[in-house]
Amino acid sequence: MHYVVEPRLKTEETVIHRQTDLDWVVSGLDDIIGMDTEFHRRRTFFPRPCVLQLSTTSGSYIVDLLAPLDLTELESALFSTDRIKVTHSPREDLELLHLIFGKELPNLVDVQLAHAFVSTDAALNYSSLVEHYLDHPLEQNKKMTQSDWRKRPLTRTQIQYALDDVRFLLSIWDEIRSLLVKQNRLSWFLEEMQHYFQPVYEFTLSDLTAIPAQIDWKAMELKIYFGLLEWRERTARSRNLPRERVLTHKDVKIAVEHHEQGIDFFLRQFHRLGKNLYRLISRIKKGNSDSIEIHFSLGHKHTAQKRELFHRTKEPVKQLVAKKSDSMKLALETLGRSSQISNWISYYDECDKFPPSFGAWREEVLGTELREILNS
Repeated sequence: MHYVVEPRLKTEETVIHRQTDLDWVVSGLDDIIGMDTEFHRRRTFFPRPCVLQLSTTSGSYIVDLLAPLDLTELESALFSTDRIKVTHSPREDLELLHLIFGKELPNLVDVQLAHAFVSTDAALNYSSLVEHYLDHPLEQNKKMTQSDWRKRPLTRTQIQYALDDVRFLLSIWDEIRSLLVKQNRLSWFLEEMQHYFQPVYEFTLSDLTAIPAQIDWKAMELKIYFGLLEWRERTARSRNLPRERVLTHKDVKIAVEHHEQGIDFFLRQFHRLGKNLYRLISRIKKGNSDSIEIHFSLGHKHTAQKRELFHRTKEPVKQLVAKKSDSMKLALETLGRSSQISNWISYYDECDKFPPSFGAWREEVLGTELREILNS
């Protein structure tokens, strides 16, 4: 068990904005630390870094990322392969750190995911984990997440919230790790961590699988749909705007379903954007949109042949996953979410094997029976 004591810094100095204090904290970091971030993300695609919280066996600290600090030594400490970083649901934190340092964070532990390997709860929030494992009720003002973390000085409420977000992480991980070892699932969890957050670092089009099931689009409509989503993604990133500010998903659907209309329709419907949108769709139709090749699995289930494959196999696979997770007292979403199952089926149909993210632990649990279903 990790016992967190008061830091050397005074309470009002827990927010680190002086180089000497940062250097002192970094020099004393253990080989395992807790970590979290707070940021500002309104009307932008990328988050603006504001604070980085760290917890050690000797205290918890808030690094002011808006202060004129040299982060070189902190970077070395965070990205050391010899140091374990304990987090809770860190997808946005990883995105932020990648934005700052341009690196993937190694030796990562997510206590939310770890808990899902020893429980049927797949997404327990941080406060619930604190109470469940440490028997410590934690009342957090969740409005603080949406507060303006750019303003200085930080309020007492913000400081307390930020410190609470990391001060219990190491103790929670101690408890969960013991259970993982006891249930012989530590290797499963560590393997899953190698793939789980990889999409954070890759250029992904998050909406590509979000085609409503009732829509029966033909190949050309799907081509336009994927092309528009990629254009929107690239534009949002290059102009640092939210996707919906570039083109709403509703407007994407309208553009796809009316792609045969003339330019007058697009000018009436989309106003100033209409002309460029009309030209973009024309280029997509001709195959000249500068669009990257979409991975085969994304539109896979929307061809007639593949629809039959999914209709025949997906439900039996979901039943198998549900049966296995229930017998193992494992969170259903941990063993296989619906989107993962779709990807397994698509990948296996194309490559006669499961994707790398399937992992050796799922092969051990599901592999043989899953192949029987897909080969039938």
